Amino acid sequence: MMFTKPQLFFTTPPSPCPYKDGEEERKLVTEFSSHQPIQQYNLLIKSGFRRSHNYLYRPLYNNSDYCLSVRVRTDDFKMTKSQRRIWNKNQNLQAKAYNSKATKEQFELFRSYVEQRHSDGDMSDMSWHDYKEMVETSPIDTEIIEFRTPEDKLISTCLVDWVNDGVSAVYSFFDVKHSNKGLGSYMILWLIQESQQRKLQYLYLGYWIKESQKMSYKSKFTPLEAFQDGVWTELI
Repeated sequence: MMFTKPQLFFTTPPSPCPYKDGEEERKLVTEFSSHQPIQQYNLLIKSGFRRSHNYLYRPLYNNSDYCLSVRVRTDDFKMTKSQRRIWNKNQNLQAKAYNSKATKEQFELFRSYVEQRHSDGDMSDMSWHDYKEMVETSPIDTEIIEFRTPEDKLISTCLVDWVNDGVSAVYSFFDVKHSNKGLGSYMILWLIQESQQRKLQYLYLGYWIKESQKMSYKSKFTPLEAFQDGVWTELI
């Protein structure tokens, strides 16, 4: 008879919410199983969890609807006129996916992006070693996708996890000197198209807080579903 170890979860102590003053956040956390990590993630991502290194987590708030896990239903997605303009504007970029391997070139772009866009965030003091750990520590199917100009200049990068029904966008960053190109939105559009070509149903975009201006871009990609009360329902 074969026995399996129970899945153990723990809750972190309260900490200040990074998106709203006066709000406290905790996290429900579990470690990846050494036995079947891919199957484990395929199950838990459907319950609103995300991956960080070798751990899975989900935010906990007193108001359960405050911070929601969201995903784009790729089969039914249609570009808006503004998204089509962004798509066309970036057709000269070459995208190439690599097994989760960090490079110093990526790190320089990452540091520049964080310093200019998120200097007060948790990642502001990340070292090369920290970045390398973020990219390369994964027990599942993780890739880093580089987008380069015709001159071979690295202009944007996206770290993703592939799951059995879609792709999860873990973290993305870009050259802010080219903000007029809409590179953040372009990477999302690229992942949606890639999911459609692979016949995958969803692009998981992480968490969404209605009151957060930094997260408002996610609501522009529809149909957008949210995990609420144990089920996925259409949000927008």
